[in-house]
Amino acid sequence: MKKLKRLYILRHGNAQPYGYDQDELRELTELGVAEVKTAARAFRNKSEMFDVVFVSPYVRAQQTAKVFLADLDVSVEVENCPLITPEGQSMDVATWLNDLPYESILLVTHQPFAHQFVDFLVDEPLPVSFSMTTATLASVEGEFFAGACCQFCWCISPS
Repeated sequence: MKKLKRLYILRHGNAQPYGYDQDELRELTELGVAEVKTAARAFRNKSEMFDVVFVSPYVRAQQTAKVFLADLDVSVEVENCPLITPEGQSMDVATWLNDLPYESILLVTHQPFAHQFVDFLVDEPLPVSFSMTTATLASVEGEFFAGACCQFCWCISPS
């Protein structure tokens, strides 16, 4: 039997309003930093971990990853990933993730991609209450990452 792979999808924390400047330069607000710290504490309580972190190159995602990892006090490989911006394509990201050697991966990303990607991966309808609000962290697992091939495990949201 193949070993299950775990994927965590973290949406960035609250950021400066859309249209503030160039979208990719928007920064986290104080609320956003607090949300990310809350998500990190909730994740730490689950006693789970990841092998690698892939982060959208957008400033708010970079800041989210930095705050999240600092609050967890972990040292892990962090790489920029232009595939997981707001316009990310689920099929492309799933194909890319499948070829990676890691058992457990954290993606720090955006809406609408975050929700669309979780919905794409899972094999059953998402819980009615599921929403990728700011700093929400969702967990899915499966033998491989592809459309309707994973199970939804849990979701934590600071809001």
